[in-house]
Amino acid sequence: MELDISEQDPEEMDLADVALEYEELVSAISILEKRREELRARIMDTFEEKEIDVLRVGDVELRRHRADWKLWHINRLKPYLMERELWEMVESVDRKNLSNLIKKGFLTEEELKGMYDVETRYSLRVNRV
Repeated sequence: MELDISEQDPEEMDLADVALEYEELVSAISILEKRREELRARIMDTFEEKEIDVLRVGDVELRRHRADWKLWHINRLKPYLMERELWEMVESVDRKNLSNLIKKGFLTEEELKGMYDVETRYSLRVNRV
């Protein structure tokens, strides 16, 4: 892939050149994001197959980070929160808002059991070591 990026100040460029460079960047980003996802999938498959969470290649470290996401059942949760007069604080099922209500002691994990499923998700972090 070849990318020719102008180093001119956009304020000093002709509008047509700005538009063309912008399109070039958008296209390049799209190609790079697609390639990143292909590589990420291969790396994540390797982590799964080898049952590892860290891979080091030279001074590059790839680390798989696990996070469990609650997939809330709004048909069970909303009536319960309305009954507890907490729905106005949430107004929609938002993982962050619900986590804050649990942290602040308005709700407990135990009383919300059965109102969500858990989906495990992984992020991939890369560092130079």
